[in-house]
Amino acid sequence: MNQFLSSRYVEVIQRLALGIEPIDAQSARRLSYALQVVYDVAPFGKRRPPIERHASNLYALRYQPGVTEQIDVRFFDLSERSYKPEYDRRRVVPRRLSIPILTLDDVEEQELQEAEAAGKQAKDFRRRIRRPVFFPGAAYDFIATATGLRGRVMRGGKPMRWARVVATLGTTVVGRAHGDDRGEFLLLINAKVATVTAVPKPLEITVSVFAPKDAPTPVPANLPELDPLWDLPLEKLAEPGEIDPVAAGERPPWEETKSVTRVVTFIPGECLSGEEDFVITT
Repeated sequence: MNQFLSSRYVEVIQRLALGIEPIDAQSARRLSYALQVVYDVAPFGKRRPPIERHASNLYALRYQPGVTEQIDVRFFDLSERSYKPEYDRRRVVPRRLSIPILTLDDVEEQELQEAEAAGKQAKDFRRRIRRPVFFPGAAYDFIATATGLRGRVMRGGKPMRWARVVATLGTTVVGRAHGDDRGEFLLLINAKVATVTAVPKPLEITVSVFAPKDAPTPVPANLPELDPLWDLPLEKLAEPGEIDPVAAGERPPWEETKSVTRVVTFIPGECLSGEEDFVITT
């Protein structure tokens, strides 16, 4: 039986299960770079319902057979759907996210109840939309007068992959960065610096780097050859409709962490490079 059309027509209805709007950490607006969004199992040849990219740089998953109540997906900056580090354009740092999805019956019931409570005719689809934040990679395009730091994190004499970086001036967070697979990060200081009273020049900013307490071990040993993103942390997003610091990239993805902190002298209008490495103890 058709829902909207006369029975003489063949009716096909497509309903949104998940909409993804990638957000640029620096501009707080929709990311302009086109990313690949693939399932976590894709490197191992397992098929899942397609996540479609639209020309507006929005991504959509429709309700269909194979859509489960949680999906694990990875985002990276390649033109190809298979991740290879040598082809990474490095404009943003990859992320792996575990995203809960409500069943169609549950989400439509909740949307209807919320619309009725608000006295609205149209339903609000915010429970189906996720806005994960992506952080600058080494090749991120930023203005020449930006204040920042190109840094590297080491652990056990090797680059520390996927570090998290937080910059604070007093008690104000003035920048965040995600490290990449080469241990490199691009930390850009944001406009909140201008709101701090009596900003010194040069800026003495505290930079803290976070890593997992224990370095991950590949099982089997050849896993890095099969999947170059094997150790990229899988971050679980909050339930639909909730405030989500994980999606915002503000919460370390590890339960227990190690960290190193240093005061760095920033020069307003310049991006520092060649600074001493941040070293995480093993």
